[in-house]
Amino acid sequence: MANSGNIEKKSTLVSALSLLLLAVVIVAVVVFLAFNLDLLRNLAAIAVVVTVVIVVIVIMIYVVMALLALPYYAAKGETYQTDASYDLDDVKPIKEKDSEKKEDH
Repeated sequence: MANSGNIEKKSTLVSALSLLLLAVVIVAVVVFLAFNLDLLRNLAAIAVVVTVVIVVIVIMIYVVMALLALPYYAAKGETYQTDASYDLDDVKPIKEKDSEKKEDH
């Protein structure tokens, strides 16, 4: 690679030390929880409760949105053209396929 002259190299020491510190903290937390199984059980129970609450809230929001959509759906009605043909034989492609281009040319 040719040397362009204006090349700078930044040190990654700070980010490497941060990652090392994060790894040490994670290992320390795992060891702490391994020696305090009651705390681990309590945290697991809290996680289960929070997960169930979030799922219930999402389901409730979905049901409320579905119920709110019903009046809009009922008021919208259905529109269609009475003088148009909906036969699939009348449908024409919008763009040629690659295989059709090769056959024609």
